[in-house]
Amino acid sequence: MNCIELDPLIYPYLDGELDEAERGHIETHAAGCAGCRARLSREAAFQGALRRSAQMRTRAPAPEALRAMLRAGIRREHRRVQMLSWARWGTVAFVAAAAGIVYLEERPGHREQIVEDAALRYQRPLPFELTQASRADVERFFGDNMRLPVPLPHVPGATIAGARLSNLREHDAAYVVYQMAPGQRAGEDRRLGLFVLQDPDREIPSVASWPQVGMHSVHGFSVASWRSGGLVYELVSDMDEADLRQTLREIDPTGRTPSPPPEVVAPVRQRPMLPIPPQNPALQLIPVGFQGPGLQN
Repeated sequence: MNCIELDPLIYPYLDGELDEAERGHIETHAAGCAGCRARLSREAAFQGALRRSAQMRTRAPAPEALRAMLRAGIRREHRRVQMLSWARWGTVAFVAAAAGIVYLEERPGHREQIVEDAALRYQRPLPFELTQASRADVERFFGDNMRLPVPLPHVPGATIAGARLSNLREHDAAYVVYQMAPGQRAGEDRRLGLFVLQDPDREIPSVASWPQVGMHSVHGFSVASWRSGGLVYELVSDMDEADLRQTLREIDPTGRTPSPPPEVVAPVRQRPMLPIPPQNPALQLIPVGFQGPGLQN
């Protein structure tokens, strides 16, 4: 492993999302590379400060200006470290550095990097912080740990296998795995990996609002993308595009479980009561057997 290969794995490494082999490669490289070792130390300290700040948000939420400054600082630090990693090679590696600069200019844009990162993280068996939980419990968990509510879509016939906090590139994300009902083919075990990114400032381009859904194919996986308010949804699956689009037609993005229509009760027609006429004493008949002696003439 070299410095360029280590760069996109720093955050997954610090988040504990890599397997033992991948962690071993990173730690072996960092042991012999002072620059990467120093960067790992800085990033770990910075993430620790962010976690402590997140714990304090329940008592005193940080102002929006401060949060924007922190996000901008993360991006500036990321670019600065990249430039330093190129500069430390010196003039001896000028040709290699020039080739690397060409790669940086021609590499996929920010949008494509997010989609690719989603597919790679979906492929790894990431550990869950919640397992076999209801949608309401998962939404409550994300609401307690992220500054925006995260409404999860309702997927008919699917259960939530697990959920955890994650990130795609420098964006914080909620990650949920839906376990689908068994397919028609024997042994078929389908699942959906949903990343929900916070993007209140619309820094992620080219994502339309629901019901318009963008579709990508990355590393053999299908990725569906849409926006809802300040959130961007990245849905990853091993289905082909046609099957995933069919699944999307059945999804309720608002998370509201459809309720049965109210029962319609037919009105009961009642006949109007006729008025009772007044009694006429002259028309009252008394049977002979009930007439008293004084009443007989």
